[in-house]
Amino acid sequence: MLKGLVIAASGARVLKEELDRTHFPWTEAGGREAEDFQKAAERLHAKPEELLCLVETDREEETALSQGFFCVGYLNPELETQRLSGCRILLEGFEEVDAPFLQNVYTRALGLPVQIAETKRLLIREMTLADLDDINALYQESEFTGFLQPSGLDRQEEEEKIRAYITYMYGLYQFGMWVVIEKESGNLIGRVGFGIADYLDFSEIDMGYLIGAQYRRKGYAEEASRAALDYAGRILEFPQVSAYIDSENLISLHLIEKLGFHRMKKFTYRGKGLYRYVLQLS
Repeated sequence: MLKGLVIAASGARVLKEELDRTHFPWTEAGGREAEDFQKAAERLHAKPEELLCLVETDREEETALSQGFFCVGYLNPELETQRLSGCRILLEGFEEVDAPFLQNVYTRALGLPVQIAETKRLLIREMTLADLDDINALYQESEFTGFLQPSGLDRQEEEEKIRAYITYMYGLYQFGMWVVIEKESGNLIGRVGFGIADYLDFSEIDMGYLIGAQYRRKGYAEEASRAALDYAGRILEFPQVSAYIDSENLISLHLIEKLGFHRMKKFTYRGKGLYRYVLQLS
């Protein structure tokens, strides 16, 4: 559990006000020496590894990392030469940063998946390296998997790809394709979430879902999709999402309409017929 934020960067007034509003613990480093970061941790009654540290220079980052902090970087436009290569995430501003956002950054820094939603029967969370075999098996058994093709990557390359996805997709965009866990068995039974679709002459956020063959006809796809859509509207504040459905996938077409999506057009992509659907969330 994240116990607080040490701020060693300028221009964070908006962030400080938000953290005060939600009573989230924070303090300023005061100076930029190792002892300043140590004293800041003491004021928060926490160990450095239980905190995040907001920095804006490479020197601050180096000092904070040497003391055991996980770092978040602020890309100050007046400090263009700073690389901040050791930070867990880089921020261009603070308007969208709040306590849940910081908690998610910290959870990922620990190498743990962020839990997205829990329903009566399911858990939805970010994927981890340990999920790789189950995810591969899931796609191999499924007829309709969008336009995913065998990657041709070896194990090490696949793991590197997942690490990059966790770092950049989850970390930067705060969304992606998540895994669906059946609570009763603990098994990974599917995936649900959001990506960036560019099938047409524009890009947009689209929803995808897939449930393993042996877990179908139990309402899991609808249950997981409704939880994901709730998260998209309530937490991610998406104004709308789309869905692109294979015109031959009658079960998926039925589900997407049941979820409230409206059919917009049919078109051909790589020789396949696709329907574009849209759902307004706000």
